[in-house]
Amino acid sequence: MQPLARQLCIVLYKLIKPKIMKKLLGLVLGMFLTIATYANGVVTYSDATHADKAKTEGVFNFAFDSNFTVENIIKTAKYYESYFTVTPVKTETGVNVLIKLIEDNDMARRVITRFFVSLEVKEIVVNGNAVTTDDFIAKFVMK
Repeated sequence: MQPLARQLCIVLYKLIKPKIMKKLLGLVLGMFLTIATYANGVVTYSDATHADKAKTEGVFNFAFDSNFTVENIIKTAKYYESYFTVTPVKTETGVNVLIKLIEDNDMARRVITRFFVSLEVKEIVVNGNAVTTDDFIAKFVMK
């Protein structure tokens, strides 16, 4: 007796022609990849109006949407404690995050990129416009 999964595949093969099956599998895979791409949350740069001051002081404020948890942000931030401190505060709409550099140097500023990548943040909203993380770091974090 054949396993149930094999029997099901044989029945599906007979019922659905291979070309149609390829199209269905391609469609399902495409939908999955689309959903996975947009699964990350939105991060907004709260200091956009005071960007030069934030850059000079090494203190940056962000608003993470409700897709991020305080626990996850703290867990991720622990890897970067020698470069900056992260203070997340839960709000009604998500989490406000304060990043403060421990030492004001280029390496500490670049490591902020790793923090965002670890949280799977691909874009940061600045004044209503989405900016890639790399462009954001270059414009608003690096001196």
